[in-house]
Amino acid sequence: MIPSARESIPPQRQATSSSPVAQARERAIVTRAKSIVLPEFKLDGVTLREAVYRLREASKQNSPDGKGFNFIVTNPEGIGTIPKITLARKNITVADAVEHLAKTAGVSVSAEDYGFVFDSKSPKP
Repeated sequence: MIPSARESIPPQRQATSSSPVAQARERAIVTRAKSIVLPEFKLDGVTLREAVYRLREASKQNSPDGKGFNFIVTNPEGIGTIPKITLARKNITVADAVEHLAKTAGVSVSAEDYGFVFDSKSPKP
């Protein structure tokens, strides 16, 4: 079976706009996320909403400018069907943490010009 275009493209390459400016911003946000290392990122049986909140806080604490990233969960009605998330990683980049979180939760994630978007209605197979 051939994966869909969205599944086969890593989050940093997914674009919702054909505008070169939007694509450049997406690449910039992923590049920045790859440059910020979280010394430790642990989740122990938390909801997707709580996991995203903790990732946002960890990204703020570990980014040189203290701004971190925006993380958004779309389609919150789908959150109830997502199992609790447990994850423990050391020395992980924000980009890798985003990827692991999405995979563990079974949701899709995309890099947008304004942040990372977790779509709880479109689980990854």
